[in-house]
Amino acid sequence: MNNLDLDAALKGALQAIVGADHVNTDQAARAYYSEDLFFQGPAAAAVIAPGSREKLASCVAVITSHGFAVVPRGGGLSYTGGYVPQSENSILIDTRRLDEIVEINQDDLYVTAECGCTFAALHAALTPLGLRIESFGPASGRVSTVGGSLSQNSLFFGGSKKGSVADVLLSLEVVLASGEVINTGTGAIDGGTPFSRYFGPDMSGLFVGDGGAFGVKLTATFRLEHIPAGIAFGSFTFSEYESMIAAETEILRLGVASEILGLGPWSPKGGTPSAPPTLHAVTEGLDQAAADSKMAALRAIATRDGEEIEATIPAFIRANPFGFMQSLLDEEGRLQSWTHGIVPYSRAVETYRKVCGVLEAAAVQIEKLGIKASISALAVRNGFFVEPVLAWYDTPREIHLRGLGGDAPASRGDKANPEATKLIEKLREQFRDLYHELKATHFQIGKFYNHHDALDAGSSAFLSAIKKTLDPKGLMNPGALGL
Repeated sequence: MNNLDLDAALKGALQAIVGADHVNTDQAARAYYSEDLFFQGPAAAAVIAPGSREKLASCVAVITSHGFAVVPRGGGLSYTGGYVPQSENSILIDTRRLDEIVEINQDDLYVTAECGCTFAALHAALTPLGLRIESFGPASGRVSTVGGSLSQNSLFFGGSKKGSVADVLLSLEVVLASGEVINTGTGAIDGGTPFSRYFGPDMSGLFVGDGGAFGVKLTATFRLEHIPAGIAFGSFTFSEYESMIAAETEILRLGVASEILGLGPWSPKGGTPSAPPTLHAVTEGLDQAAADSKMAALRAIATRDGEEIEATIPAFIRANPFGFMQSLLDEEGRLQSWTHGIVPYSRAVETYRKVCGVLEAAAVQIEKLGIKASISALAVRNGFFVEPVLAWYDTPREIHLRGLGGDAPASRGDKANPEATKLIEKLREQFRDLYHELKATHFQIGKFYNHHDALDAGSSAFLSAIKKTLDPKGLMNPGALGL
């Protein structure tokens, strides 16, 4: 059988499972779905959209039996090559039709949803019941799916107190490369329910942050909590970024904030920052007095070196969760890139300074090419994010214009600007190498950040052995995690 016959046979088999309307071989569609916000690779041979978990599992079995790679894609917000195929002999699975909320269990406080469901949809279903996931999603939750967020790991709402969405995961249903479906946590008990993550080894953890390298997620079960009655907001401005980081880490160690985020522009030495760094925080409690008490403790720390300002930003974000991000372009129509490292709290200032050093070394080119640089500092339960955000004018691709489904601002990047894009690529690689030197970790590892090569010899061999066992032909999202 020649390759053309094999492709035709595979296409026919997939159409028989999901229907001809859900097997897309249009060249433009394949190109769109096969590139992320930063990386472009070879277009997948087809994009399929199964409408049930059973059909997805059947598709995986058929795809791998034909020797093609399986590449799962959720909301499409990767910027680390997470779902960018490495070969044309790949089938990309658009999981967004799997969006059912399977069960909301108010007695045992858990929710099970299919992995194409968005966090915004979950939030909308749970809020009228006075419930939410303990860490209830990334800021992009209007588009980000449950499966994508767990595969790449993500957090924001509730993250300073509860950690990432993976930290409140209880159970998973996953299809392996063979098409076999497995369950984790107490959902793996024959006839059991997914009320707890632990029954023996933590099998759920194996598939968290795997970038789809070990399997395609079908459903996920999260721990729920009652929405606190009290909430308070605080915002503060600082004269120096380092002072803001010091306040942020002290607040986090005290454990009073549900979310705490630092923002600030970068400017070269001797330059005048366009605005001072600002810190934004949310506290919660069983009643308003409890939330206010936590905010008072937070305020006492923040105002040692900072000045309180009106808390419009955190109040607006909480009033419009998942709704405030309208476009993947910035407010002036620039493209954007994000490159983060996660370090222990005690190394946050050092990491910030070294990130600034990378920018300083390129300051002349940054200014010449009109690149805008800022740095986000997010304190979470698990560590401290330092994330330079670079924005520049260049011709936007379709994914930038429609990735979040909002109205994109008019772009001034109607002319190609390859010199600026080339510098952004170089800076991102330098940030990545710096984080590697600092022994930082990452969410959304994808195919960009160092992972497999960053591990010690024993751990690297162990990870490779797991990959070989679960995916002996190496057809499950090849390249993810560096595998």
